[in-house]
Amino acid sequence: MQTYSETPGHNFALTATFEEVDVKDYDILVIPGGTAPEYLSINEGVISLVKTFAALERPIASIFHGQLILASADLLKGKKCTAYPALKPSIDAAGGIWLEPEPITSCFAEGQLITGAAWPGHPEFLSLSLKSLGAKISNADKKVLF
Repeated sequence: MQTYSETPGHNFALTATFEEVDVKDYDILVIPGGTAPEYLSINEGVISLVKTFAALERPIASIFHGQLILASADLLKGKKCTAYPALKPSIDAAGGIWLEPEPITSCFAEGQLITGAAWPGHPEFLSLSLKSLGAKISNADKKVLF
């Protein structure tokens, strides 16, 4: 059996804490995957930010393991969504309606929610995200909270 191990990603200069971000300044919230959502899904500042953003009824795009944050923020009840297949029990427990990511590039839009299963779906994920904003590739004035 082969074991998976992660390598460190990119280092970014942070410009604000979760508590300092004014979500009203953003048009879409993008929640990436990886293992960070496992930790961020129990961070009250993150959950508060996500709930506040959801209350604005603006698009939220989440991929891979990012849906753990959506589950913690209680945003999946009755919503059709997908995620990395290992998260199906978590999606079910949060009241989400599981959409099988077959093929793994599958992404879905349900109201303000956009979900994807894994990185091979990035092109469709980004396309659905831009579509939710009414944007075209030439339309670069939208701000993304990532």
